[in-house]
Amino acid sequence: MNSRPSRRAAGIKSCLVIVSLLIVLASAATAVAGGYEAIEIVPTRPDVTVRLLVIKANAKPSTALLLFPGADGAKHFGEKEGRFWVSNNFLMRSAKDLAAAGHIVVAVDAPSDQSCGMSDRFRTSPPHAKDIRKVIAYLKEKHRVSSVYLVGTSKGSLSAAYLSSIFDEPAIGGVILTSVFPPSESGGIDFTDIDDSVLIIHHLYDECRATPIQGAFELKKRLTESPRVDLVVVTGGSLAASSACNALSNHGFHGVEKPVIQVMKDWVAGKAVPERIGK
Repeated sequence: MNSRPSRRAAGIKSCLVIVSLLIVLASAATAVAGGYEAIEIVPTRPDVTVRLLVIKANAKPSTALLLFPGADGAKHFGEKEGRFWVSNNFLMRSAKDLAAAGHIVVAVDAPSDQSCGMSDRFRTSPPHAKDIRKVIAYLKEKHRVSSVYLVGTSKGSLSAAYLSSIFDEPAIGGVILTSVFPPSESGGIDFTDIDDSVLIIHHLYDECRATPIQGAFELKKRLTESPRVDLVVVTGGSLAASSACNALSNHGFHGVEKPVIQVMKDWVAGKAVPERIGK
């Protein structure tokens, strides 16, 4: 008399087990599809560490985009209540879109001994170079990176340009400089020592006094040893929602992010890029 209820209960139990297993598998698939995002800390010099925000949209990207945000380079990302946040800086706003192209995107914080942020002098100093050499070695070992692009915006372009000028690193695939400082205001960087390919992106109507469009044209002329130099001039965008030298203005490509990001993706992929984009 009790055999049917027992069989029915056993059947229900089996169904529940199968459903539970499917839920677990679905969760695992979602985690893989969602990629990887973490803050990682790299020892670089005695008693000094550098924080990285590492973003991957797929399991095995081999190309890293090393992002150097502007201003003093400090506290452009963090974690609060289990979630990561990023600043309004153009590169930080663009990080996930760049990762979606199949790259590992790595935002660099100021080192622990520069608690007030990186000065222009530090950005063009041997300690900064030592930090980033360690970061690149770490990315090669942990994330199996084989190619690295140095990407800087505003004052972050000082870091990217300086590092390219002194690195003898075959893994460097190229340099992307956006909203650049004029060479005369770039801390004594010898641009003739840059022998990597360079992409310059600058808004025609960048109203920040420190980064006039003329500086981008002057920089292109200085890169005499670079095998490829592309200068893309941007127009259009949205009305500024910040001061002229901050991120939500033409200086940070406010309202015209998508075409700028597309140019960056295309250039890293080896495609030709236009001389002008925008409206």
